[in-house]
Amino acid sequence: MYTGNIRHPLGIALAAIMLITMVALLSGCGEDTGTGPVDEGAITVPGDYSTIQEAIDEAEDGDVIVVSPGTYNENINFLGKNITLRTTDPEDPGVREQTIIDGGRTGSVVTFENGESEEAVMSGFTITGGGGKRTALEFTVEGETSEETAYYGGGMIIINESSPTVEHNTLVKNVAERGGGIMIHDSSPVINNNNINDNTSTGGGGGLFVAHSSGVEVSNNEISGNVAERSGGAVAVSGGGEEPTTFEGNTISENRAQNGAGFSIFEAEPNLVNNMIIDNTSHQAGGGIYVFKASPFVSGNDLNDNTAESRGGAVAILFESSPLFEDNMIVGNDAVDAAGGVMIVMDSDPRFENNVISDNQSRNGGGMVIIDGSTPELIANDLTGNNSERNGAGIYIQDASPLIEDNNISNNDARRNGGGIYAAPGAVITLNNNIFEGNRASNGGAVYLLEDAVLEFRDPDDNTYEDNVPDDIYED
Repeated sequence: MYTGNIRHPLGIALAAIMLITMVALLSGCGEDTGTGPVDEGAITVPGDYSTIQEAIDEAEDGDVIVVSPGTYNENINFLGKNITLRTTDPEDPGVREQTIIDGGRTGSVVTFENGESEEAVMSGFTITGGGGKRTALEFTVEGETSEETAYYGGGMIIINESSPTVEHNTLVKNVAERGGGIMIHDSSPVINNNNINDNTSTGGGGGLFVAHSSGVEVSNNEISGNVAERSGGAVAVSGGGEEPTTFEGNTISENRAQNGAGFSIFEAEPNLVNNMIIDNTSHQAGGGIYVFKASPFVSGNDLNDNTAESRGGAVAILFESSPLFEDNMIVGNDAVDAAGGVMIVMDSDPRFENNVISDNQSRNGGGMVIIDGSTPELIANDLTGNNSERNGAGIYIQDASPLIEDNNISNNDARRNGGGIYAAPGAVITLNNNIFEGNRASNGGAVYLLEDAVLEFRDPDDNTYEDNVPDDIYED
């Protein structure tokens, strides 16, 4: 009896089903197409609409628009709609690089101007070719309010009490008069995990400009290589609202400006917390941070390797400013004329507590310069290893009245006078419980005191002096 190769019809059907399943699985294991997951019911571009703006026009609150890789030559406006606009995989740098909105220099690439909430989300795009939106915005300076018409927000403009969520985008090579990358005015957005690089402002805020806004959150962004012809190479902050703007966990690097290559803060009180502010260059003052009539809270930041071609390599504090600096690393900064680390001038009264101010250098005042009627408090800081080509390697003080208490002022080196402190005419300095150790100068290893400068001590003097060269206190 012949019994081989007889197939039951059910077996044939099962084999066919298995073959189809295997083909489907194998087709799914091929090269990644970059399309990523698409939410059920999402609007797709270019699937459903050929342009992003067409999709926004037809969308309703709560809708999701998913945009496939490609270059979209358009300028888009969210039109007050609380929708999600995203790429196929917003957290994939490759998808972000391939999904481009190019504004063609005809306006802001992206506009939020109709009160969008935090539920309006933009995520995962490269935003480029922006030229800014020409509009009039109000600014208050020294109590006087005026309306200024300019081109704002090259890559993105957020105004009129809008509060979108902007995350995982790259804003690159945009230009505007203010806010080359992003302009925020009278709004409260969340700006997280973006790259804001190589944008230009002919005024302020090469990367980002925040004006008269409340509770803005700017965190974990890379803001690098931006240029402002005036102030705020990376970030300019002007005015404020009920809640402070917070910058936290950002990397601010290789930006340039006349003043404040990293941050320029004008009549505002933002929080700067745990940021890396490194390798920025100011043509005048404040390589890292420039504070003008302002009182920011600055804590836990690394201000390293910044440069000012005039004064304040890391920080410049001017015009009755009262910031609080605590627990920052201010290391390896350079200024040509004065204040390699920190400059405090023009009746300012900041408080510096528990900071490391180290290895900075300048012609005068390697670590700090305090002048022009300023009255800062320096409490429990390490001022070590700073250098000056002339006077005051640690601190240079003239016409000012600082309180200097519980600090470690050590191993600073001045080629001329005042290794630790140089006290010029008009200086009235209160020195309590500081350590002066291993400072070096031609005269006044620890302190060099010119005529008409005054040192005020507890009785008896409770400062500690050790191994200062050639002496501790030299009175001229």
